[in-house]
Amino acid sequence: MNSNEAMEAKSNGITGSSVEQRDRIVEALDKVTRRLMNLQRPDNEDELKALDGDAARRGYFARDFGMDVWDWPQGIGLYGLAKVGAYFEDERFSEYAKPWMSQRLEEGLPSRNINTTAPLLSLMELPEAEALSLEWAEWLANGLPRTEEDGYQHVTTGATAAEVTLNENEIWIDTLFMAILFTARMGVKYDRADWRQSSLHQLLLHIKYLYDRKSGLFFHGWNFTGRHNFSEAFWCRGNGWFTLGLPEYIDLMRPYLDEGILLYLNQTFRSQSEALLQLQHKDGLWHTLLDDSTSYTETSGSAAIAAGMLFGVRRGLLDGHFAEAAMKAVEAVLARVGKDGSVEGVSAGTPIGKLREDYAQIVMAPMAYGQALTIALLGEALYRS
Repeated sequence: MNSNEAMEAKSNGITGSSVEQRDRIVEALDKVTRRLMNLQRPDNEDELKALDGDAARRGYFARDFGMDVWDWPQGIGLYGLAKVGAYFEDERFSEYAKPWMSQRLEEGLPSRNINTTAPLLSLMELPEAEALSLEWAEWLANGLPRTEEDGYQHVTTGATAAEVTLNENEIWIDTLFMAILFTARMGVKYDRADWRQSSLHQLLLHIKYLYDRKSGLFFHGWNFTGRHNFSEAFWCRGNGWFTLGLPEYIDLMRPYLDEGILLYLNQTFRSQSEALLQLQHKDGLWHTLLDDSTSYTETSGSAAIAAGMLFGVRRGLLDGHFAEAAMKAVEAVLARVGKDGSVEGVSAGTPIGKLREDYAQIVMAPMAYGQALTIALLGEALYRS
């Protein structure tokens, strides 16, 4: 946030944190960003790989670690860098992203799927990525396998980068951040009404099948073939994708949304946010199984939830009382930023669990998306400092 925005924020009365808090946030934001730009594989990778002989179920996926791969964790990492570049009006993102993309193209891109779309959510702003972004958007429109009711099937990377896992007839909550936001942004940027309408259809379909009317929370996935929500787990980071992604979608697409649709999306966002307030741990974070107080509190999902609440308050989608809870989460996340800028307490890649308990068994390690979602949270916190 530049000085003019800070002065405007103060004049609007939306600040209240101390100068000391602001300094701590700025310092942590810089450390987390520098660490993200240099993030490598974890020191205990051999230990993680050997966990219980079932590493994948516990969240060990070799391609997820560090920033030197084209897949979803790195895509969310780029999202974080783009955010910090916007907060401080610097060229940090483009200076990093251009050589990053060049190196990945030289190595060869992985299979096209929902998750490997994520890097383009931010790269699409670079002139060097225009042709690839247009090509990928057309593939989402015409080449991606679909579920019943024409949903974005949550196809992911397979055993190798060139392969895919089809997850046939399944939609997952992750898709909002991995592909639907990209579809909407491309539709806005290139004035493609068909892409904008496709993104809206996908968003509404995911809400239809993933939103739980009893709790106000979101399930991880839906299987059209079996007509079920798998283990019916309320996963923290999964809900975080919606708490942060939905207000960003609304903000982006507001000029193109009919009043009734806008009201529906606002009410869904508010209902989920109200439900999350009731489940916040006393330390400010949320449990990885939101409604299971015996599961560990998880940093990346908590950061996404709190960032979405702060963004919602700032853009007039939520009342101010949500900011108090979100700023409590800011303090808890700051406490999990290590001396080297690594964000601790981040759960690794999380497939849909056959059992609810599977989510509580996911290992923790520094991840690009943990760094990035912390950046998003701390950046939003600066608007209140």
